[in-house]
Amino acid sequence: MADAKHHVAGSVEGDFFVDSSCINCGVSRHYAPKTFGDNGAHAFVKAQPSSQADTLAAQMALLSCPVAAIGTAQKQDLSRARRSFPHALTDGVFVNGYNDRASFGAHSYFMRGDKENWMVDAPRFTKHLADNIAAMGGLDYIFLSHRDDVSDAHKYAAFFGAKRIIHEFERAAQPDAEIILEGKDDHEIGSARIMFTPGHTEGHLVLLWRQSYLFVGDHFASSAYCWDSWDGQIESTRKLGVLTAVEWVFPGHGKWFEVAPDDFPNVIRKRVDKMVAER
Repeated sequence: MADAKHHVAGSVEGDFFVDSSCINCGVSRHYAPKTFGDNGAHAFVKAQPSSQADTLAAQMALLSCPVAAIGTAQKQDLSRARRSFPHALTDGVFVNGYNDRASFGAHSYFMRGDKENWMVDAPRFTKHLADNIAAMGGLDYIFLSHRDDVSDAHKYAAFFGAKRIIHEFERAAQPDAEIILEGKDDHEIGSARIMFTPGHTEGHLVLLWRQSYLFVGDHFASSAYCWDSWDGQIESTRKLGVLTAVEWVFPGHGKWFEVAPDDFPNVIRKRVDKMVAER
């Protein structure tokens, strides 16, 4: 629970505050950019919410903070914020909230399809989210991009009877996963294409859903967080340039973003140039 006695200096006084346990993962700013800013070491309150929409966004950030560093001076009714997850981002794609410290605040996503529903990586388990997902049709598959962001995947798999998917090189993180992918080839499962993208970790995977939505895990993370091979990560990124129809990118860390029509190869070229400069 956030402690107002240790609030981050420089915040605007009012109901919402951030305490010094903040790990500056960026989650608060992804949900409520009008309320939360970045002082370089921590998130802080740059402006108190001034509307119902701003308050709801700040409450969603509070629920999603992986270290419970966001608090309020007065007890608030969070029921509407809890009902907001999974939160719609675009057609059929939602962000789950409830980010987990074990994943350093990585995002998890939910996709509702015509024939099957997916979770990409996993948040911390909460019955509120599980019940909301159940009301949206439940889960068939839980795709785990790599070992870092599995969080409570096993609990969601047990709750829904869903099948977890992970690469054999990452299986130590979920040794009882139902589907273990082998080798370097792409795999087609339902409406998803799963691609082998080593570099960040040895068995990192990305998922392309409906040809247009790309879930990249930590594949776009900087060299400071590369645990296997930076050169390998660069080459894996370069290969994604063939995906000309990508319209949205959903990372584990960082803000999801929309891609202009036919511009994804250019996005990849810029990303590769930046990565090469980090060598």
